[in-house]
Amino acid sequence: MKIIPQVEYLYEQITCHKYYPVSLIFFFFLILIGYFMTWPIIGYDTDLWYHLSGGRYFWENGTIAKDAFFSFIAPPKSWYNYYWLFQVIVYKVFQWTGYYGLIILRCFLFALTALFICFFFVKRYDTRKALLIGLSVFVCCTLALTFREQLVRPHLFSYLLIVVFLYILEMKRDKIWLLPFLGVIWSNIHGIEYPVMILIILAYLTEMFYQNLRKKVLPPSEGKLSRWMLILTIYTVFCTPQIVELIRSPFDTALYQEHYVNELLPMQIGSIFSFSLFPFSRLIFSFQLGLILLTFVSFIVCLYQKQLRISHLILLLASTALLVTHRRFIYEFILLAIPMISHGFHSSVKPEENKKSFLYRTAPVLMIFILIIIPGLTYGSYFKNKPEYPFTQKNLPTGVVKFLNSLDVGGSIMNEPNTGGYFQWVLCRKYKIFMDMQLSVFSDQDYAYIVNAVSNENTFRTFIRRYDPSFISISREISKFSDFIKKFENFRPVFFDDQEILYINVQHFRQITDAYELKYIDPFNYGKINFETETRERLSLIFDEAMKMRKIDPDCEITSLIIANILLSEKKYEQALPYVETVIIRYPERAKGYMFKGHALFGLERFKEAVGYYQISIDKGLEADLENVYRNLNTSYIRLKEYKKAYQVFKKFVNPFSVQANYKDIYQLGVTAAAAGKLRDAIHFLKIAEMKLSPDDAEYAKKIQDNLLLFDPERKKAQNSK
Repeated sequence: MKIIPQVEYLYEQITCHKYYPVSLIFFFFLILIGYFMTWPIIGYDTDLWYHLSGGRYFWENGTIAKDAFFSFIAPPKSWYNYYWLFQVIVYKVFQWTGYYGLIILRCFLFALTALFICFFFVKRYDTRKALLIGLSVFVCCTLALTFREQLVRPHLFSYLLIVVFLYILEMKRDKIWLLPFLGVIWSNIHGIEYPVMILIILAYLTEMFYQNLRKKVLPPSEGKLSRWMLILTIYTVFCTPQIVELIRSPFDTALYQEHYVNELLPMQIGSIFSFSLFPFSRLIFSFQLGLILLTFVSFIVCLYQKQLRISHLILLLASTALLVTHRRFIYEFILLAIPMISHGFHSSVKPEENKKSFLYRTAPVLMIFILIIIPGLTYGSYFKNKPEYPFTQKNLPTGVVKFLNSLDVGGSIMNEPNTGGYFQWVLCRKYKIFMDMQLSVFSDQDYAYIVNAVSNENTFRTFIRRYDPSFISISREISKFSDFIKKFENFRPVFFDDQEILYINVQHFRQITDAYELKYIDPFNYGKINFETETRERLSLIFDEAMKMRKIDPDCEITSLIIANILLSEKKYEQALPYVETVIIRYPERAKGYMFKGHALFGLERFKEAVGYYQISIDKGLEADLENVYRNLNTSYIRLKEYKKAYQVFKKFVNPFSVQANYKDIYQLGVTAAAAGKLRDAIHFLKIAEMKLSPDDAEYAKKIQDNLLLFDPERKKAQNSK
């Protein structure tokens, strides 16, 4: 195919322009910033909130927290707060700007990290081939960091500082005087990461001393001043409030964390080869594994070409040791491998290039694919179902906290560690919890004690005998707790939200127990309520109990859906709408709210609107009550006289060749096919329904026979011949 000369000329003018790659990189950053700025703060863990709590403590008391001031654990826990400066910063950001400010901070730090990664792999005078490879690695590195960059935690600064340190030492030695200042900041923002900072410094110091021993003529950037700057940077660790505690901190945390903290599990070597392209969200993890392999390929290339640098080798060996220890360190590995990868591919790409080659001609188009299409598809899939913005209560005991704060009585709360960070941040100061997930504060024994206490009757008995807690907040997922808690009559359920159930100690608060005890809703088994068969009296009692909780926590999905279900069963469709709207607002990423709104609109015979909400619920991965949804969709399309859509929808639900399909559904599928003009399908399906027909069902026997006579010429002919 011959290209029109004018088009070819225009293509060359655009792609050969010096700002063409820069403009594509700009669009890549727009994609990155766009998705991260519109993604809310989510409680993947509750570390953010204990950092906010620590920052608040600093600003209110003028000192760094040195003990677990939020805990009733005995004996009291003292510790060194090695991320105190991070807490100081995030608290002020939150105080001034709320969750929006935290989103901006997160996005800014990630974008800045990505920018310094870009400096490593994209150079002004690169050939098109080198530029294409460099952009590919840059995009892979950036996307590989995505998950960890969503969490507002001290590692956001550490990742940025790792790349900045490497950038200065690799490419901007004239700025080496900045490292001591950055070292002071790093040691106080995320002090436990100081071994990584020292590792980077020692790697390059070793290289400098080695070259000096070989009596090589060193450039001024590697002279005595530079070496002293690096040595001075190591000593910045001493510019912290408690140097001895800081030095011990990486080695003084809970010893067995890898047994119960997912991110601290050891890296499985076999997983390095577990690549996945679909769905596109899986590309992020494939990029991580690909970069591990690329690092070792770069090592082999440098070794073969005799261009392996000592600093790069030290960084590779140390980061590999980290990687096999805990899989969380895959991010440090990727960042520390950047100099090795950059050096490897730049040394292997030839400086001259063939301008007539296919790669040269197509490189500009491939750049669009790499910088815009791949990130767009990956992030479009990864960030598909966006929760409530700028903050979602998903995974957090927000309702339990509202209830406790409304009581304002104070007391000790036996809690699960995973949500402890949120408790200590939001609860009023009268309350104390047992522990959070700061494993530099609490021990393995503390963690084992509490997780066994909520799932083992004997441990629970020991715990309450020792601490006599006023409240217990327990995850709804721990069914074992419901098996034995009924034996302990002093503890009664008084409240629950979408995450946890709250029990109260009757001996501490008798009046509160009498006012709020849950008698008609079992928080562990609320899903088993049959709204169609339950008596009206029982439903009325459940309704009142759910309404009482909803007055305190109007954002709870469970109580809203219980109320909506009761109203729908009573055909009060209009009254049910506000409650399902609450679910959609608070959990826009979940399917249930849209499904129940579809049910309410279907009951109101607003079929067009109902169809829209049913489709959204299916698109969001609806699993429960699919049968009812597809039936209502089929009926809605028929009432709207959109018979082809009715047929397509019902065909997804009913497979006439499945042994599980009943003849009534197959009959309905056949009738719908006939209405859609698919007579051949209709005849086949009606005949299959006839095969499965119950001999006692005269009604459906007549329906099937009448429709076959209407649509099947052979059946009609046979009938007439009789």
